[in-house]
Amino acid sequence: MKKHLAFLTTLVFATLVGRASFASVCVQVDVSQDTLSEGDQKASKALLEQALRDQGVQVDVKNCTDTYRVYHIKLGNSITVFMQGPKGYRQATARSLEDVPAVYSQMVRSLISGRPMNTSNGTVDRSNVTSAQQAPNRVEADSLWYLRIGYGLALGPTTGHGVAFGFGYRYELDELGVELSFLNLVIGNNNNSSGSATVTGDWVKIMGLYFLSPISTGSFFLGGGLSWGMAAATGNATGATGSTSFQTYTGSGLQGELSVGYEFLRASTIRMFLQADATLPFYTVRRETFDTALGATVGGSSWVPSLAFSFGIGWGKSITRVHVVE
Repeated sequence: MKKHLAFLTTLVFATLVGRASFASVCVQVDVSQDTLSEGDQKASKALLEQALRDQGVQVDVKNCTDTYRVYHIKLGNSITVFMQGPKGYRQATARSLEDVPAVYSQMVRSLISGRPMNTSNGTVDRSNVTSAQQAPNRVEADSLWYLRIGYGLALGPTTGHGVAFGFGYRYELDELGVELSFLNLVIGNNNNSSGSATVTGDWVKIMGLYFLSPISTGSFFLGGGLSWGMAAATGNATGATGSTSFQTYTGSGLQGELSVGYEFLRASTIRMFLQADATLPFYTVRRETFDTALGATVGGSSWVPSLAFSFGIGWGKSITRVHVVE
């Protein structure tokens, strides 16, 4: 009796194992919803079957116990894949038809394991990464050249004011940007000195920009950076004895830069912006005075920050976004 029972148990176990080992799946393309061509549908079916075999799943088109159903929606070059398997449903987007096999591999791994599709759990690796995932959620940056003009003033022992101008290059993402600009100068005169002239600003400046409304067509922005610049002023004044006193202020070096502004038409190839800039030198200017009666030169130093308010216009390429759906 025990021998018969052991034999029956072994037979049942072998049958169950045999059935499990021969359990197979088949692949079906839902042509009622699929938008690929007939040839691409046949190719996608074969590729999905191969993706299943690569994961150790037996594929049998005639005697299958489970079915993987798939269909594709093509829009432009991108293809959204919808897949229903025995253990659930997945959806993913390929940037092009060539990326579909890699998407199949990720979806099959995810369905078999029950894990979501990402790089942290093994469903996505170097063998099946798509071109979109190599640069996830990429936003192509805008690049534009600009020219600005306005009004500025230099603060210090004397206040010089006049025209402010500059030109430069911006490389912008939605939220962040980098600016490299040149010849940001304020050229004018002093109210309290006849025959005076003032030039302040920078030869070259680099700044980081932060846009407060990243995807809007108009946004306030903040900026901060460094520049290499100079300050120079000259003027005539009346000395203590009625003589003529001639003064000069000169200096150059590293400067801190702060900006605040508003940029509009951000979705266009032409940009405009209003901007206020503060230049804070890390150096002082040297003062030299020559009096025609006394014939003496006296040295001294002063700190000369400057402010500028300007309107700018830029031109470049329009924005392009690429979104990745996982």
